[in-house]
Amino acid sequence: MAKKKKAKIKKKVSKKKKTIKKKKISGRKVESKAAAKRRKKKGIAIAYLGLGSNVGDREEYVEQAVFLLEKNPKVEVMKRSSNIETEAEDGKGEDQPSFINSALEIKTKLNPYQLLDLCNEIEVALGREREVEWGPRPIDIDILLFEDEILSDDRLQIPHPLMHERLFVLKPLREIAPQVLHPVLEKSVESLYEEKKAEYGERYDDELPGFKEIKGGGTDDYERW
Repeated sequence: MAKKKKAKIKKKVSKKKKTIKKKKISGRKVESKAAAKRRKKKGIAIAYLGLGSNVGDREEYVEQAVFLLEKNPKVEVMKRSSNIETEAEDGKGEDQPSFINSALEIKTKLNPYQLLDLCNEIEVALGREREVEWGPRPIDIDILLFEDEILSDDRLQIPHPLMHERLFVLKPLREIAPQVLHPVLEKSVESLYEEKKAEYGERYDDELPGFKEIKGGGTDDYERW
């Protein structure tokens, strides 16, 4: 009897531990200044990426892109938004299928240019061609923010120059990083989203079921392909 009671107690404790772990992962805890300082000393940066696909199995392309990002030992996906479906913009909406858009928070030891190279390599690996500007694509991976860095040259612009103009970028980003500041506009993602929503109205109500939140860098969450 005593053994059975011990076994039951053990099960309850392990369940409790799992629940606590899950809550910590799914929470929106703001990083303290001390923690940020320790992280930066180790050469680890936090960046935010926007993902989009409007060709073929759009959800699967997004899934594969996340999997390939995590295959790089210097990248760890920390948070992932749900997916939203939006009409194509930039003047080509009538000729293209709608997009699936998502956002990621990552920790990385890559610098911005190395991260750009990685994103471009993944786009090519998944069949992205750049023959037509704003054309249909199986996957698009944009660096939206990289810490509070401001870069502008022929290769890369950070923050992404159009992120504050696009609800389809701000909506998923707001889900995982509402309090993060745009380093040029000095406004939070939440504020930018609300301003844009008020300006144009909410146009993206048709959300698809959200993907599971990523548990800090394991590739077991994804089916290998």
